[in-house]
Amino acid sequence: MNTRFLKYIIPVLSLTLAMNFTSCVGDLDVSPIDPNLNVTFDQDANFAKIYAGLAITGNQGPAGQPDIVGTDEGGSGLMRMLFNLNELPTDEAICAWSGDADVYPLNFSKIGASNGVVLNMFNRLYTQIAQCNNFLIQTGSLTDESTLTQRAEVRFIRALDYYYLIDLYGNVPFVDEITGIGTYLPQRILRADLFKYVESELLAIEPQMKAPKTNLYGRADQAAVWMLLSRLYLNAEVYTGTAQWANAATYAGKVMNAGYILEPNYNDMFKADNNTSTEMILPICYDGVNTRSWSGLFFIASFISGDMNTVAKFGTKEAWGGNRARASLIKKFVSDGNLDNTEDVRASFYIIDRTLTITKPTEFKEGYSVTKFKNITKAGAIGSDPNQQFPDMDFPLFRLAEANLTFAEATLRANGDKSAALAAINALRERANAPTISLNDLTLDFILDEKSREFYFEAQRRTDLIRYKKFTSGYTWDWKGGTVEGTSIPSTMSLYPIPTAQLTANSNLRQNSGY
Repeated sequence: MNTRFLKYIIPVLSLTLAMNFTSCVGDLDVSPIDPNLNVTFDQDANFAKIYAGLAITGNQGPAGQPDIVGTDEGGSGLMRMLFNLNELPTDEAICAWSGDADVYPLNFSKIGASNGVVLNMFNRLYTQIAQCNNFLIQTGSLTDESTLTQRAEVRFIRALDYYYLIDLYGNVPFVDEITGIGTYLPQRILRADLFKYVESELLAIEPQMKAPKTNLYGRADQAAVWMLLSRLYLNAEVYTGTAQWANAATYAGKVMNAGYILEPNYNDMFKADNNTSTEMILPICYDGVNTRSWSGLFFIASFISGDMNTVAKFGTKEAWGGNRARASLIKKFVSDGNLDNTEDVRASFYIIDRTLTITKPTEFKEGYSVTKFKNITKAGAIGSDPNQQFPDMDFPLFRLAEANLTFAEATLRANGDKSAALAAINALRERANAPTISLNDLTLDFILDEKSREFYFEAQRRTDLIRYKKFTSGYTWDWKGGTVEGTSIPSTMSLYPIPTAQLTANSNLRQNSGY
């Protein structure tokens, strides 16, 4: 089994979780949590559900009793939507599923306010926030050490949800345990003000969190707080108009000194037993028997097709043939696309009967297949699901390498110690069996490319390109904007639209510019 904490989440979820958040977020139609209902509050079950909500989509895995009524649970889980929103519009991934009217347009940043992925992500984040708020309301009078630790972690998960809302949508509704849960229309909070709120929450809970590496696997600790703060500060200029490079470097440095160790073998971080990784700071936990989701890393089936010997090589018999690499990603490793010319072990691609160039986005075999994630253990065993479908590997929300890259970028931008930044980058390149670089090679553009080589298909690319002012213009890639050569897209695409359904439900909201 690949987690001590989340292993038995599904069996312990109680009827207390089948409740409703509808009126506090507008259009949400999810099952009611109302603190005024005469229902026994099971503290531990609700705490487990908050973490489980990162992985599963309802109270019965892999589907059934959904958190959000009327949605396809396979497409509405957090990890899958993070991938779709942060990878498909970028220079890394492209999806062949032209029949999916919500997913396929993301390839080209042709997105409207009625897009189903945009709506489902909005609803998912506010569902989780409502669950966090309810937990904080119900436990507000308790002062035992266990409860105080749980409350700090719940506030962390809520801050993480709000971070994604800042990043994806900008100015959004605001609800917390003070505004409560009930029948009202939440007020709109400006992006910069929500940034300050998330920052203040993370700084407040930092001393209340368990020290790095002392919490149970799958639960957040101080290093997770520092990691999120470093990510928040790294993008502060985008979110608030004022850069905070020094703060980003400081908190990334805290993570680098927290006792986590770069995984010696890069590829082991994406295998069925990656819970043993020395690099994992905070994962979304899955288990092929006990924590199943049609929407989690089961989604690796979209990276492979039936000609790839799926069970033997990937530990699953599922093969959907959807997402694969754009040529621009491959060229981050080798300019000519010939992967035989690189020794970088991070270049995990299947190229047999594939083409580098994509002339038809709907053709899965145009584009190299990504083989980074495997439901196979380090010892070569297939994951625990006897049906060879659901994976055991966990998805890394935060891992140590991000701190190295954040530290290097923020240090350069802040005109800090360039030699320290170089050491942080070369530690990753040595692990990857790639040539180390010199101070003259260390530029911001090099770090952006290195981030892609290290983190491709880990749902971070859109944010990086926006920070570098390369997402909408100044840099093109194959099929950007819907043309084979690539073209600029409107600057307003740096934010997703507020979903039409939410605008209709809440008159306090305003649509983002350009939609």
